[in-house]
Amino acid sequence: MTSDKFSDGSSSGYVELPVPAAWLTWTRGDAKLAAIKDADPAAYFGGWKAFVKGRTEEDADLPKLPIPIVTRTSEDGKHQYQVYSTNVLSFVPIIHRTRFELRSRVKDEETGREYEKTVQVSKNRKDGYAPNRQVFGIAYSADMKQTAYAVLKVNKWSSFITFEKAGQTWQKVQKAGALAVRQYGTIGDKGSPKFEVYGQSRSTPIEAVGVGTAKFIPITPELDALYESVVEWKNCPMWNRDGEVEEPAIKSIKEKFLALCTELNLTNVEIEQILKENDKDYSKALAALTENPFGEE
Repeated sequence: MTSDKFSDGSSSGYVELPVPAAWLTWTRGDAKLAAIKDADPAAYFGGWKAFVKGRTEEDADLPKLPIPIVTRTSEDGKHQYQVYSTNVLSFVPIIHRTRFELRSRVKDEETGREYEKTVQVSKNRKDGYAPNRQVFGIAYSADMKQTAYAVLKVNKWSSFITFEKAGQTWQKVQKAGALAVRQYGTIGDKGSPKFEVYGQSRSTPIEAVGVGTAKFIPITPELDALYESVVEWKNCPMWNRDGEVEEPAIKSIKEKFLALCTELNLTNVEIEQILKENDKDYSKALAALTENPFGEE
C-alpha cells in the first residue's frame, strides 16, 4: 500500500515572479476624449495602463513605472483614481507565456446577474477559447534613464492579433549582442484614434512604433540571469495545465465579490470605487462588475 491516498487536498500553487512587477493592460481609444488628449493621450488614442495602488493594503503601492501618472474620473463622474498611462510603451521583452481560456457567462444564484469567468484552460488554441498572453520584461522611460519590471497582459483576440503582428515586425529589428527597446502602442491617424472592427466590437490596434529609430541595449550576464530566474514562472504547471479550472467553495456574497475582483485583476482602487458606487452593498457591487466599468479591451 502506498501513501498517495493520504492527502490533505493540497496541490501545487501558481509560480510567482521572482521580482516585483507592474501589470499593464491595453485599452482602446475614445474619440470623445479629445479635450484631454494632451494630458492623457492614452485615454484618447488608446494605450497601456496600470494602477498606482494594489488590491490589498500590503501591496497598496505597486512597483513604480517610468511612465506618466494621470488622474482619471469614473464614468459616472463621482470618483477619481490614478493610473500609469501611455499610448506608446518602451519595452524589452524577456519571456512570455500564453494559454487559451474558455470563458463562460455564469449566473450568480443569489443576485441573478451574469458575469464572465474562465472555466477551462488549454495550452493550445481551441474554437471558442480566448487568448491570454503575459509578457514579462523591462519598461523604459522615454529618455531611457529609468526602468522597471513589468508584465504586459493581452487577453482579447483583437489586441492579441495586433500585438503578435507588432512583435513580428520588431523581431526583424536585429543587432548582434543587443536587444531592441521595442515600442508597442499607437500614435493614432492624423491626430485621431485608430479603430479596427472585430466581430461586434471596435478595438485600437497595438502597433510597432518607431521601428526605424530603434534603440538597443546590450545582452549582459545580468539579462541572461534575469531570463533564467523567470523560466520557472513561464513553465508553471498550474498555468500550463489543460482542463477545468478548479475553484474553492465560496459561500458569502462578499467572498464571491472579492473572488471575482481577483479573477478580473482589479486593484483596491477599482474595488473601492465599485463599492462606493453601490453604497458598499456587496450584492449590488457584484452585479455591477458585469458592466465592466473600466472599459478594458
